[in-house]
Amino acid sequence: MEKRAVCVSCFDFYDHRVDLVMEQLRSKGYEGTYITGDFSHFTQQRYTIDVPGGEQLPTIPYHKNMSVARLASHYFFARDVFRRVEQLKPQLLYLMVPPNGLSMRAGQYKKKHPEVKLVLDLYDLWPETFPNGRVKKLAALPFSLWGRMRDGGLRRADLIYSECDLFRQVLSRQLQGKETRVLPICRVAATTGPKPVAPRAKELSLCYLGSIGQLLDIAALTQLLRHLVAIRPVTFHIIGEGETRQEVIRAAEDTGAHVIYYGRIYDPEKRQEIFDKCHYGINIMKKDVCVGLTMKSLDYFAGGLPIINSIEADTRQLIKRYNAGVELNRRDIAATARAVAAISAEQNTTMRRNTLRMFEENFSLRQVRRILSELE
Repeated sequence: MEKRAVCVSCFDFYDHRVDLVMEQLRSKGYEGTYITGDFSHFTQQRYTIDVPGGEQLPTIPYHKNMSVARLASHYFFARDVFRRVEQLKPQLLYLMVPPNGLSMRAGQYKKKHPEVKLVLDLYDLWPETFPNGRVKKLAALPFSLWGRMRDGGLRRADLIYSECDLFRQVLSRQLQGKETRVLPICRVAATTGPKPVAPRAKELSLCYLGSIGQLLDIAALTQLLRHLVAIRPVTFHIIGEGETRQEVIRAAEDTGAHVIYYGRIYDPEKRQEIFDKCHYGINIMKKDVCVGLTMKSLDYFAGGLPIINSIEADTRQLIKRYNAGVELNRRDIAATARAVAAISAEQNTTMRRNTLRMFEENFSLRQVRRILSELE
């Protein structure tokens, strides 16, 4: 009898981990189908995929992170996914969550089809990662209902992956008695390979990569730049796009830093050229954001770039264990700036080598494949 697995990702995370999940399941004899939408959250445009077993569902477009259009888009995507799942009748169902509506419908499907193995992959937590504490308090009831949508699927899942250990801690009550694994998002190092030698220059070069939005702590970043500029000349490289882009560029320029803005760069080789010019990557988010690892930090690690970090839990522990960066002291950002500026080229070179070792031992293809080898 043919075994079928269906993998679902609303945001087309195929290249980030679903491709490895599909690879593992096919090695176990499954016929695989990958379902995603046709609207990109990241580029805000329609797109098409060309992957084995790939199917795209028409998706309602939206242009704001918090909007009725986005809620509608996720609602109808989840509905249409499970209409298709009912047709495919898989023996294994793997879903990346959020959106929380996918988890809710997965729980309902599992109740109706208890023989199906349900695997949920938590790569974010909604509403826990929402950064505005004031809005969380004002919208406590709808936010609670939003979380319960996800929790309904967790209760019925056979296996739950999370991209970091922090998520398992935050959901410890919901995950009690469940089989869980940490499955970090992996990265592939640039084919040219990072240079494990720090750039030798009187100036300090920093890089920010990723979405330039509400999660970035602009105030803390600006303070850090201002203190650094008072010690050494600073060049600030920015790769990315987002609704606060102009605000960040203006704030950085006002500190006296030389800002170079590139826009979005998806080519890993071109990113690596910029990383090789820099001493540190910026990994600074607002204090109340519930995140253990960020995608940007993994890109930095794959490029051998140490980070200036504000993220707690998993990232902080890794940076401390491997000596792969500098922790941001929010209570004394001037002290952080002095520590960053005082590190010699030789010390930064050591950090770059440590960062590469940390990446290989925790986030490489080999490591993620090892974790997934138990999936069947």
